[in-house]
Amino acid sequence: MKELAGVAASAGSGVAPAWVQQNQELDIPAGKIDDAGAEVAALHAAIDDVTQELNDKSANAEGELAEVLDAQAMMAADPELLEGAESSIKEQSAPAARAIIDAGEKYASVLEASESEYMAARAEDIRDVCMRIARRVLGAPPSAVEAISEPVVIAAAELPPADVAGLDPKLIAGIATEQGSRTSHTAIVARSLGIPAAVGVRGLLAALGDASLLAVDGDAGVVYVDPDDDVRHELSSREEARRQRRGELAARVGDRATHTTDGQRIEIAANVGAAAELGAALEEGAEGVGLLRTELLYLERTEPPDEDEQLKLLTGFIEQLGDRRLVVRTFDFGADKPVPFLEQDPEENPALGVRGIRTAREHPELLDTQLRAVVRAAEAGGRLAVMAPMVATAEEAEWFVERAEAAGAREAGVELGAMVEVPAAVLVAGALAERLDFFSIGTNDLTQYLHAADRQQGALAYLQDPFSPALLAAVQKVCEAEGTWVGVCGEAAGDPAWAVVAVGLGVAELSMGAQSILEVKAAITALSLEECRAVAAAALRAPDAAAARRVATEALP
Repeated sequence: MKELAGVAASAGSGVAPAWVQQNQELDIPAGKIDDAGAEVAALHAAIDDVTQELNDKSANAEGELAEVLDAQAMMAADPELLEGAESSIKEQSAPAARAIIDAGEKYASVLEASESEYMAARAEDIRDVCMRIARRVLGAPPSAVEAISEPVVIAAAELPPADVAGLDPKLIAGIATEQGSRTSHTAIVARSLGIPAAVGVRGLLAALGDASLLAVDGDAGVVYVDPDDDVRHELSSREEARRQRRGELAARVGDRATHTTDGQRIEIAANVGAAAELGAALEEGAEGVGLLRTELLYLERTEPPDEDEQLKLLTGFIEQLGDRRLVVRTFDFGADKPVPFLEQDPEENPALGVRGIRTAREHPELLDTQLRAVVRAAEAGGRLAVMAPMVATAEEAEWFVERAEAAGAREAGVELGAMVEVPAAVLVAGALAERLDFFSIGTNDLTQYLHAADRQQGALAYLQDPFSPALLAAVQKVCEAEGTWVGVCGEAAGDPAWAVVAVGLGVAELSMGAQSILEVKAAITALSLEECRAVAAAALRAPDAAAARRVATEALP
């Protein structure tokens, strides 16, 4: 048995025969062509075919997988990509297949150099799309992964999302890849489909040899090659226990509004990015949407979405939510998540640069379009709230409120809020509260900025603990601001122990990934508000994050 460490990408575990995705070498012609017109025509036809194929697969997918495929379809149809390839064909007599590969590589190189992990991860998507177009130009056969008919664990260098879009998740016991991160599309697709996955597993393919079985531990990010009986028993027992507990929790708290034992209402909401994804969260017991990430509508596009397109997205949520609240975060892109339709100078430290509301102030027309869509959605019967990211000053909050009011937000009953991600916002929370209806604390960025520690830097992981005394004190201070309700939409909200502390500090809403909802609801409904306050007080007195975590964990039922 061999044990290989990687990155935990999708929870759960699975054991099945290994199915290795072999790299299908494509003989890309490198000479000069005689008929540029014919090559351009072949390229156009291939792009049309690949775009249609991706759109068809997207139409049959749901949630984040549908988003991923939509994004890849837009990449395939990107006029800048086509223009670059056509230029190579006409000016350099390059074959169409070579031209599209080279054009994609230029685009991918720019993305790969991004400081944003999310944007850097999109480089492989561009390469995959361009390779699909090249294969179509050359008449090469499609990927063999779609021929899987028995349960397997897929092992690959990287697994393009379009390759797994048509698979039956029941046939995929796990996914293991040599490349990728938690933000790569392999990881996103695996989570969307509920398939255990480990990515970034170095040396995976070389270690396989003639292995007959693979085991994937998606919780720990570990892959076992030819696992022994003990490992197989451990993973099987853990998975069965997981299924049983989730069934018990669903029966006990799944479809009920969340209250502490003494009646304090706490809203348990979901962080989502697309209307189709909301269905899974509602099945888990979500009571609303606490964070709608709208920037996915903007990324990888040459033109921003118009008001009608944004309204269509919001309407899809409202149809599922009914009278439950939908909290919309205005676009959070900029230096750390560049978009093709905005020209922005490179920044040495984009995490501290022009992003979020700072981008909105430089391009207010983008914000106004988004706010008008939110207002129209509210006028159509939705219960809407909208919040701005990266707010640091009362003046920024005032500017945002004025734009929202000019769009008709107050008349439509839209609540106005701000993300608390910047330490300055914590210190001036009282002044912000005079202008706003609510706060939503983004614990991921707030923890990073409080400790001046890049959350992507592995060596500083010990400073990213949400139980840190500084973060708990920050949450307490925000909750002390009068006149607003306070939510949390960072990853900490999905930790049952941390959620109990947050309720004790005064948080009224917790928003998280669908997979965390049942556990958090179970923890809160088992304690009284006074018990939560006692746990929070003890956690605040703890000398460090580890001690605070122990206090909170020991209080769980």
